[in-house]
Amino acid sequence: MLTFTLSELFGATSSFLGLLIIVLILTKRKGKSAIKISLVCYLLILILMISLGILNYSGKIKMFPHLVRIDSPIHYLFGPAGLFYIYTSIKPNFRFRYIYLLFLIPAVFNIFQFMPLYLSSATDKLNYINGFSMQGSMIMKGQYIFKEFYGWAFFIAQCFLFYKFIVKNKMDKKPNIVLIRWFTVFFIIQLIARLPLLFDHFNNLKTFADPYQFSMNMASLLLLSISTALLLFPKLLEGAILIDIPNIEKYRNSNLTEVNKEIILEKWKLFIEDSSKPYLNPKICISEIADNLNTNPQRLSQVINEKTGMNFNDAINAFRIEEAKRLLVSDSYSKLTIDAIAHKSGFNSKSPFYTAFKKNTGLTPKQFIASI
Repeated sequence: MLTFTLSELFGATSSFLGLLIIVLILTKRKGKSAIKISLVCYLLILILMISLGILNYSGKIKMFPHLVRIDSPIHYLFGPAGLFYIYTSIKPNFRFRYIYLLFLIPAVFNIFQFMPLYLSSATDKLNYINGFSMQGSMIMKGQYIFKEFYGWAFFIAQCFLFYKFIVKNKMDKKPNIVLIRWFTVFFIIQLIARLPLLFDHFNNLKTFADPYQFSMNMASLLLLSISTALLLFPKLLEGAILIDIPNIEKYRNSNLTEVNKEIILEKWKLFIEDSSKPYLNPKICISEIADNLNTNPQRLSQVINEKTGMNFNDAINAFRIEEAKRLLVSDSYSKLTIDAIAHKSGFNSKSPFYTAFKKNTGLTPKQFIASI
């Protein structure tokens, strides 16, 4: 009869929750495509690491000998996946470049290292597993040390990107407070997980009964934290709201108080979200709207920029793109050309429509339809 330890149950629970979050991200949650893809990859890597890790440290790998060391190359993907998750969350209009594939080199090299083992018989693999079982752990010390410092390099890179692109340079903290708090927790959990493992290396791997099991428990803690955060704060999938530094300088001497900003913002929301959909008017301009809201264009522009992280045109286009997305998935789509949808969404022509659609969704209209 199979028995399971608390450590195994913890890992299995976090993996199940991680799979549930992946399903929600792919089917129910809204957000930027690049963030969703990078996060799904990150969660899948964590789930595979933990699931295969449980089989290894529990000894149940003997029931599935052909899975032995399959987890090793996956470990090398963990750091790069975390870096991409951070990068896509803070970088507007993220674009994948083929040079990023260089991050796969250690994993590919590791696959070739273990290829003789992968191609060996089940009996040879069982003998291989039994050899490590006698040592009390599946750890290969040289690889374990290299993976640890490889992971630290990417963890430091994550922290650096977060500091450089958000805290120091380009992000207004107020509209991004949830994202900032989450990434702070995200880094702290990683640090809590990594420091004992780093200390263990300097203690000749004698701190824990099985360092491999401890590392999998820490990975489970990280997976559980990410899954919980996404359940509670689905807007994390939308990433950071970035604003132009020059605009901050431009409004430095503004006498507009926070109270007045909130009043103007509320008027703006009521106007733009009205059932008449004023944004569908291709001739709409900020001066007319400002008059309608009993303010002036400069103040309205400042409020939109500071409170949404977008300029007036981008804010209007965001609503137009939502209308276009609604039309693209409606039954009437087959009867409309892209030009017609662009005009019905408030655009004068196809070119600015394509530009705005790509900027807001990361996809062309046809790619958007295909993704659905």
